[in-house]
Amino acid sequence: MGALTTAADRSVAKLTEEELIRRVVQSLAEAAPPFPEGPGGDCAHLPTTGGRSIRASTIDSVILGRHFDAACDGIRAGVKLVNRNLSDLAAAGAVPSDALLSLVIGADVDATWLTDFAHGAGRAAAKAGLRIVGGDICRGPNGAFIGTLAVQGFAHRILTRKMCAAGDVLFVTGQLGGSLYGKHLDFSPRLAEGEWLCSHGEVTACTDLSDGLAKDLPGLLGTKFDARISVAHLPIADAAAVLAKSDGKPTLEHALQDGEDYELLFSVGADRADLIEAHFRKAFPKTPLTRIGVVETGTGLARDVADGEPFKVRGFGHFA
Repeated sequence: MGALTTAADRSVAKLTEEELIRRVVQSLAEAAPPFPEGPGGDCAHLPTTGGRSIRASTIDSVILGRHFDAACDGIRAGVKLVNRNLSDLAAAGAVPSDALLSLVIGADVDATWLTDFAHGAGRAAAKAGLRIVGGDICRGPNGAFIGTLAVQGFAHRILTRKMCAAGDVLFVTGQLGGSLYGKHLDFSPRLAEGEWLCSHGEVTACTDLSDGLAKDLPGLLGTKFDARISVAHLPIADAAAVLAKSDGKPTLEHALQDGEDYELLFSVGADRADLIEAHFRKAFPKTPLTRIGVVETGTGLARDVADGEPFKVRGFGHFA
């Protein structure tokens, strides 16, 4: 793997815009359909998608120095860009359809690293059935790299946050915390699980955990409900405990606010929670599922069921 930035003789500055586009499109491989459905014109011309009436759209980026560092190889950075977008689609219960890829590239970025980035993005997209049908490349300042993906998916119904009701039971997939030790780059979006949840009307609301449970849970609740959480029984990743030993922060704090867990947090009507839990475990025996609490009338706070006190930590904030 080449380094992200390199000597001038191997940088993207030696390539024309047309050569850059050709390299990226070729490296996207099977994820990029042929023209006119794919790259080659000012617009991609796509057939309508039948069978699913709700279109779910999302957009997200990876930025050098924020979502990965200069030691990260291009393939992993490209995979992360695709998968963090697919995690949003998973929370909507949507099947991926097509995407537009925008790149802001410093002139000193290594051309091989860029090719690897496109390879990674293409592989992750093809694996999920996502087609990258076009986009844009723009020159940025030296040392800069920003990849942005705008994604379309289709679902059978609207499943999103802020749709829960008092009495609903809260569940979370996977484990929480310690993403800095690798999960922030190496994770699989819960697409199959999200589609399954969307197919069950008893599931009332869903979001993915990208900013940490302490932030994403109030986002799911909105301003009319609180959550009573069994903090003592949260599924905490081993990596959170390792990280706690290195920085001195409590393990629970890492589980609540590290972010980039990319797990699903969802609510289920109380009278169907047992049934949904049992059926989910049967459908996805390898996906950990934990019942973490209940929804009640309130103002958007998450409280520990043990003492009724609100969480004392917040999740990740871009400007906090």
